[in-house]
Amino acid sequence: MGITKNIINLIKITLKFSREIERIFNFLLNHIVFLKNDVKIKHLKIRPQINGRIAVQNKGGLKIGSNLLVNSGKKFNPIGAGYITRLIVKKDAVLKIGDNVGISNSTFYCTERITIGSNVLFGGNCKIWDTDFHSLDSKIRNFGNDDQIKGGPITIGDNVFIGGESIILKNVSIGDNSIIGAGSVVTKNIPENEVWAGNPAKYLRTLRIDTK
Repeated sequence: MGITKNIINLIKITLKFSREIERIFNFLLNHIVFLKNDVKIKHLKIRPQINGRIAVQNKGGLKIGSNLLVNSGKKFNPIGAGYITRLIVKKDAVLKIGDNVGISNSTFYCTERITIGSNVLFGGNCKIWDTDFHSLDSKIRNFGNDDQIKGGPITIGDNVFIGGESIILKNVSIGDNSIIGAGSVVTKNIPENEVWAGNPAKYLRTLRIDTK
């Protein structure tokens, strides 16, 4: 029994040490990724907390507020298992993320402008895309001249909660305090203080917000 207990304790210590090494490695790697992609952080002393490894491609402007929390990888959010968090900003585009935002294994693809308010939560595997990616004309799309791609800005207000597996499409504005149910596809503007869900997302009810 004594030998078995010692082996178990050794395994626990080894696993704890291994996790700490992985955490330090991910911290350094994410730091390098942010520097390489010229990510602007509001307060350098309050750096984003990233669990796992984040993917960033910034050819425009990527601005991050204070106290960003990111879960990236199946270890840190089983709801979005198999995915990581990706922030992709194309040339001349701007992705702006406010303060106290939480993101889990989600993808932001910005070709024009995506603006995220403060205190916003994104559930596992959400997709925020401000572009159609391809032309709607099959003749253009199928013959290699796919240059008539439509896009439009996305704005998400403060205190919004986006349920897991939701998709937010171009030319959409979501008002403060609103909630998007899991698995929704948002194709139109949503006022503040409302709950929407479905594909396409539809109005469910109005929230009573205590402002006291």
